[in-house]
Amino acid sequence: MTTPPPNRRLYARKVLRATASVQLPSGPRDVRTWDVGVDGMSLVSPKPIAPGTRCTVTLDLPGGGPVSVAGKTVYCSLMGAEGFKVGLVFVNPDPQTEDAFRAFVA
Repeated sequence: MTTPPPNRRLYARKVLRATASVQLPSGPRDVRTWDVGVDGMSLVSPKPIAPGTRCTVTLDLPGGGPVSVAGKTVYCSLMGAEGFKVGLVFVNPDPQTEDAFRAFVA
């Protein structure tokens, strides 16, 4: 029996299925959120987003209102007909944005 890989996330994630927008170097793209945490999030995109891509995600956090946060993609994998699951880490979020994510996850 193999041991599962350790969870490299620093903070817990909370499920959030909502619409969002990602501003990529090639332009904006509508996506769906999968889960969010204080340090990053996963989303579902109709097209792949290469790991290492810098972007800005804008979404409405329940109870926290609209937030925009810079991020960098760390993985992208095919989910099937739904599209591609993309993981990203936040890059230098401002304290107010970080607090909004912290309050949502709590």
